[in-house]
Amino acid sequence: MSLIRLVYASESRLVDANRRAELDTILADARRLNDRSGITGFLLATKEAFAQVLEGPQDSVTETYGRIVFDPRHQAVRLLIQEPIAARSFPGWAMGIAERDETTNFIFGLYGVSPEQDLHTQPPDILVDLAHEIAQRHA
Repeated sequence: MSLIRLVYASESRLVDANRRAELDTILADARRLNDRSGITGFLLATKEAFAQVLEGPQDSVTETYGRIVFDPRHQAVRLLIQEPIAARSFPGWAMGIAERDETTNFIFGLYGVSPEQDLHTQPPDILVDLAHEIAQRHA
């Protein structure tokens, strides 16, 4: 089975009042659907943006990305890269998540993510490296 990696970034439409509940819903749905579809990956979230790495069979990843594009919690969704891969970078993660908060702010900053240079402005290799760094710390 050939695998692909897809990385996208978007602006978040979540509002502070229900942000935590919405992120919990996104994560639960993603884990359920990704597990069924053979997708692994990692979601990075800030108050203003999302970036996500999806890995798996091309049809499944493309279908998942299609749902994300039309999800009203995202706006200005941009496909940053879609490429074949030999092996997964997030093999144990149906979907991991990291938010920029007091705990992770330093790590996000090391990769250049700041309120002025949020996730949706970063190149895909930086986003993959950041997600991998955080995933390794939580493994």
